[in-house]
Amino acid sequence: MTTQPPARVLAGFDGSDDAYVALNYAIAEAKHRDADLVLAHAIDDIVLNSAWGVVFDPEEIKLNAAEMLARAVDDAVAAGLERGRVHTEVVLGNPAAGLTKLSQNAAVVIVGRRSSEQGDKPFVGSTTLGVVGASHAPVIAVSTSDDPHELRTGVIGVGVDTSARGAAALRWALSEAKNHGGRVVVMSVCRVPSGRWLLGGQLTVEQQDAAIEVTRQRVSDVVDELCVEFPEVPVELEVSCGSPLDVLTGRSGELDLLVLEVHASFPTYSVGGLIRGLLAYGRCPIGTITPR
Repeated sequence: MTTQPPARVLAGFDGSDDAYVALNYAIAEAKHRDADLVLAHAIDDIVLNSAWGVVFDPEEIKLNAAEMLARAVDDAVAAGLERGRVHTEVVLGNPAAGLTKLSQNAAVVIVGRRSSEQGDKPFVGSTTLGVVGASHAPVIAVSTSDDPHELRTGVIGVGVDTSARGAAALRWALSEAKNHGGRVVVMSVCRVPSGRWLLGGQLTVEQQDAAIEVTRQRVSDVVDELCVEFPEVPVELEVSCGSPLDVLTGRSGELDLLVLEVHASFPTYSVGGLIRGLLAYGRCPIGTITPR
């Protein structure tokens, strides 16, 4: 009889403020899942091949990275993880590609969103976008900008589009709610057309009600089918009209996690504008999953 290897929680770590948020989140996930924790640092080959002709010693850079990861391991052990269940990886090359490769053996990937202020606009790092678009495992992106909750709210939100795409995201959210305890709120937002395409500039009340009813029926069919697998998880459905980014961002401050489905396109694996916007403006951890 073969023994299954322990689950693995993968966390990207680069020493930034958001990376420490990701570290703490990953430690909690590893404890809850009784999983090994893998802390990974990717050294971008752009650094090693400077356009200014500066020569960097890869071994020295790897040594510095290993020392940084060793301090993160100490933090994980101090938080209660067994040292033998905390592992480190230093990868040379494109950071997103390196983390994506490691995600093949992970139950979940935790990354910092690398949000920083660029003037008055939040900025999401390319590594986060790359991992979200290509990861083999679900991704949870966290940030220092997330609204702090002393206790869990017990609510996981799921964004499902008006064509009812989002079954993978909903199944993951239901599983997380079952494992952590709590309820799931399924949110679908009928996008209001812009004024230049719609005579009068906005939908009438009757048109909004009709759009909401059609969407509610589509999404309800998906919800009802999946809820049979998770009868112990309470589920609510919210359908509204407006801007999906505005609605989901506004609700995110009340959630423990907001989950969305990724439909990244080959060969760039770029994610859509809604996910980019929520990674920048969301006020809770943002979970993403790609249907397989």
